[in-house]
Amino acid sequence: MKFKKICLSVLVSCAFLCFYGCSAERQLNHITDVADLQGRTVGVSLVWSADYMLTDRSDLKLLRYNNISNLVMALKYGQVDAIAMERPFANEVMNCISGLRIVEPATAEDQLVACINIEREDVLEDFNDFAAKFYGSEEYEDLFERLNSVAYEYRKVEATGGNKVLNVGLPTDAYPFCYVDAEDGEYAGSDVEVITRFANEYGYSLNITGSVFDVIEMGIVNGDFDMAIGTFFESCRVDFEVTGMVYLSKPYMDHEIVFMEIADLNNIKVISPLE
Repeated sequence: MKFKKICLSVLVSCAFLCFYGCSAERQLNHITDVADLQGRTVGVSLVWSADYMLTDRSDLKLLRYNNISNLVMALKYGQVDAIAMERPFANEVMNCISGLRIVEPATAEDQLVACINIEREDVLEDFNDFAAKFYGSEEYEDLFERLNSVAYEYRKVEATGGNKVLNVGLPTDAYPFCYVDAEDGEYAGSDVEVITRFANEYGYSLNITGSVFDVIEMGIVNGDFDMAIGTFFESCRVDFEVTGMVYLSKPYMDHEIVFMEIADLNNIKVISPLE
């Protein structure tokens, strides 16, 4: 299910309306300086990049939610003053819900990395070599621009195959990084482009398994996958590697964190229908 479908289903849920209550009369206090949010309450998705990047901010209070849909509802009904998330997710929220705005400039920058099984040092070495060359290349610049645009455009990279089989876990609940295309049922997203480029250049044939993030994460630890790609962050490196069960690669993509706030409280509505 695409990200916008999740937003839509939650926005029309009576259960959430009852939980959060109505606060349509409150006054909006817009953000004028992303570097100073003294006394503000900001919502983030638990242990995602924005959570890591904002944890040490002493001028704000963080409230953690299970997913982005809950964040949007918390913002609408006054549980938080603003929400923070990765720019591609923020763009997708803007595409399906009116009355919100992204606060510029970005408040922080993280990097995307790949997660690799502890027994596959050869894969780690290959991907680190690839990441160092890909980072800042023309292909990188093109992908970064599309990933952070108002509407991400997936460009399929044809797999050429190779003699080495690479078992890859892909969290398909992370549009536009990784997802299943609704029309052809194939894996798609910016990280699918990246992993296919890597496989082509280093002689791998991809065996991709799609699932939710938690399953992919445990699959890496258990050795079900050689590596996983999709929404692993440089900021979480210490927490991942302290277990001694996985490696995180060198960064291959920059990753902006932005604040979102209400622009028009009376105009928050779904603008993208269910498909």
